[in-house]
Amino acid sequence: MKTAKYTLLLIIATLMGCWTEPENTNIPNKRVSFLIDTSLSGPDYMLHDGMGVMTHIYTKEHPARLSAQGAYGVSGVLVVRTLDNYLCAFDLCCPYEAKAEHVLQQNGEGDFFLHCPTCGSEFEVGNGSGRVSKGPALQPLKWYRVEQRGGERYYVHN
Repeated sequence: MKTAKYTLLLIIATLMGCWTEPENTNIPNKRVSFLIDTSLSGPDYMLHDGMGVMTHIYTKEHPARLSAQGAYGVSGVLVVRTLDNYLCAFDLCCPYEAKAEHVLQQNGEGDFFLHCPTCGSEFEVGNGSGRVSKGPALQPLKWYRVEQRGGERYYVHN
């Protein structure tokens, strides 16, 4: 009986750990909420399943077409179709600079890395980790949830 209780507690603790967003306390909390449609006929088709590693940036200036009142975090949101063929999303605010005006950039659409033109930090995004690959930054990118909402529609949110 004790073993069953401990096993159950271990499973609950593990699941709670998987659902807890890592703390990036230096990046301000700003609302993220928008819908994307990755079907081949949808406005976000470049993120369609099977297209390989692809990325797309969403900001107030370049919003998701399905979300008239979208919210895009501190500096905008990068959505990535990873090497493992799943979707993940990261804020474009540099964790080292931690200010909205310090926006991470790509060398080109589909690039596996984001870099900060101010501090020189570089972050891996093609594998979905958002971890630092070089530079002075110590924390990974702030990430957001991507939930499937039927078919090829996804909700990106915090």
